[in-house]
Amino acid sequence: QLVASLLLGKADVGIWALKSGWRDGGGLSGLESLISSDEPVSMSIAAEILSAAASIEKGRPLLTPIVDKGCIERLLVSDSREVRSGAASAIAKLGLANKDISSDEGEVFGLLQVAAELVMGTEDGDEKELIEKTKNIKRSDGPYSASGSTATDRGIEVLSYLCSKTIIKEEIAHGFKAQSASKCVLERLVELGSEPEAGESSMAYGLASVFSLIAVSNETLRDEAFAKADITSEQYDQLQSLGKTEEEKELDKKHQDVDPREAVSARIVRLANANVPRAMVKLMDGSSEATKEMLVMGMNRMAVEQSVRGQMIQQGCLSTCLKVEKSESPSATEKKTWHQARHCVAKLLVTTNPGLLTVSQRMGSIGPLIQLIHDHESTDLSRFEALMAVTNLASLDEETKNRVVAEKGITRLGYAMFSDHEMVRRAATEAMSNLIPHPEMIKYLSDTENIRLWVAFAREFDSNLECARAAVGCLAMASQDEEVATALANATHFDEMASSLLECGNLELMHRVLVALLNMSDHGGKCKEAVIASGSVAFCQEYVKSYHDGSMATELKFTEEQKGLLAVTVDLAKEIATLCE
Repeated sequence: QLVASLLLGKADVGIWALKSGWRDGGGLSGLESLISSDEPVSMSIAAEILSAAASIEKGRPLLTPIVDKGCIERLLVSDSREVRSGAASAIAKLGLANKDISSDEGEVFGLLQVAAELVMGTEDGDEKELIEKTKNIKRSDGPYSASGSTATDRGIEVLSYLCSKTIIKEEIAHGFKAQSASKCVLERLVELGSEPEAGESSMAYGLASVFSLIAVSNETLRDEAFAKADITSEQYDQLQSLGKTEEEKELDKKHQDVDPREAVSARIVRLANANVPRAMVKLMDGSSEATKEMLVMGMNRMAVEQSVRGQMIQQGCLSTCLKVEKSESPSATEKKTWHQARHCVAKLLVTTNPGLLTVSQRMGSIGPLIQLIHDHESTDLSRFEALMAVTNLASLDEETKNRVVAEKGITRLGYAMFSDHEMVRRAATEAMSNLIPHPEMIKYLSDTENIRLWVAFAREFDSNLECARAAVGCLAMASQDEEVATALANATHFDEMASSLLECGNLELMHRVLVALLNMSDHGGKCKEAVIASGSVAFCQEYVKSYHDGSMATELKFTEEQKGLLAVTVDLAKEIATLCE
């Protein structure tokens, strides 16, 4: 018992104890004696020592003689569920660390079957007798808990190891059952995760790991591991392949763990339908920092699938992620969890109708989203999704716009417009546009220095059409305000922007810039003079002459939608020409 405790608490001392300190250097032979004793308590202790040693890299080689002699298999076929659980855990750790064993589907499925039986919680008479015998050595956090949950915990531990294999993820997600079991493993895991105070139990982290791993591909896990490295996972693979023969390369391809995006999406859908999000929410209560991090990571991975976002919100994921940030002095782990929670909120709200959210959900989401956008450690993807979520929320009503502005949204969204990534720039531009007609946004655009950036973005339609469209749309709406229109008229390169957009041939861009020019013409004074000086009036006059009767649209084979938009642009051009005569 002491050796097992040392292995779990002080690994180096535990290895010494197993190798040299127990029975005067005969620890391994003593372990074999325990296994061959046929005494349930002794075999249980041996199984726990094996499981603990297999968790340590330096401990695995010590177990080779025992593995070669088939001693672990003897434990695995024991009538005691307690003994089988420890043996299964040891085999899982040893087997998955060994490429030859881990590639054997028969071995892996055998472990899955054992783990499933352990998780289902069926007790036999021998195990009850063992529990009774061991209640005097009960420990709250050790391997020999006298409660019946020990074997279940061990089964979950084995599953968390096995879920590094795609084939196991598929089996669990698609309803794998233990022999003669009435429910599938996934249902049982959800049931365990939904129990009162499940987050405080020893199985919480294992459950979180299983749920999180099923919702992601191993390729994505590799990409995450290389996220902050100097090279990508693809570059690393290329470097590794340089030192391999063609036969080795072919062997690698043969054993490649293929997990297509469609398969991951199907698993996520099944997880959502099985109420896994609700179980993860339940597990958050009272759980450790590490468990919370794993749970939020799992929610974040599930939120990748657009079709389940509504279910996740209904099952409490959004509200839970908004409650994560509580500590005033967060640890490094808590900071990671906060970041994951903010990213999950962003993913959930990119496509969700904000009108379906409660006021507290809608308002409570804005702060974390703005923080994610502002965080210098955010990836381009997380920042982009947060910006899209803000765009979506800000489109709802004035109250939401007020909250965005109150969270320093204009400054931080404006900063994101300078991103090196064109999709981030576009999303930031769209988010800012959706703040119109908030007074603070109008004030921001009335500054000549600020509006210069919008003019520059509007001119970049050849390289970033979506960003240009958002910028011109914002100018079209904001130019209804005379101060903004005046700032636009005084902006550097206004003439070039107006002429290039009018002549670009894109009816949608032309429509937007014509609205802006009409607003400026309607204000009169310097605004009207700027429109005339830019050559826009002359263009409008010629444009009306060429397209007023619609015959040219037929010759150009426009669609019905394009014909309708052409008619709108012609009418706008007429109004501009009339106002500026």
